[in-house]
Amino acid sequence: MLTEEEIRSFLTGGNSGEAEIKKVQFPPLAPAKGMGAVKTSMSHLEDVKIEIGVELGQATIKVREVLGLAVGSVIKLDKATGDAVEVTLNRQKFARGEVVVINDSFGVRITSVNRAYNQKLSEGLV
Repeated sequence: MLTEEEIRSFLTGGNSGEAEIKKVQFPPLAPAKGMGAVKTSMSHLEDVKIEIGVELGQATIKVREVLGLAVGSVIKLDKATGDAVEVTLNRQKFARGEVVVINDSFGVRITSVNRAYNQKLSEGLV
């Protein structure tokens, strides 16, 4: 903030048109006191939507077979019932599981979680 004298000098042209350059001095950066171990919860993330995917299997077929697909066609996959499947979270491998049937629908029972991805999710949370 300019002093009253500096404002008068500026308005009357008392600085002869040359700008004065001063070096800025900042105080040294130091961690804020009491901020060493910030504790937080994931409750503020509870409503964030994520994409979960499971690949049930793969198949290689010829173009003529794709063109012949119709409602009710069956494609044989390379996985059998009970085989492990990859569970992805936002297109990154998150866990492994097995396919289960629940009231005429498919589901996945998680059998293991990728520890590295789980650590990345909870990094910084205490």
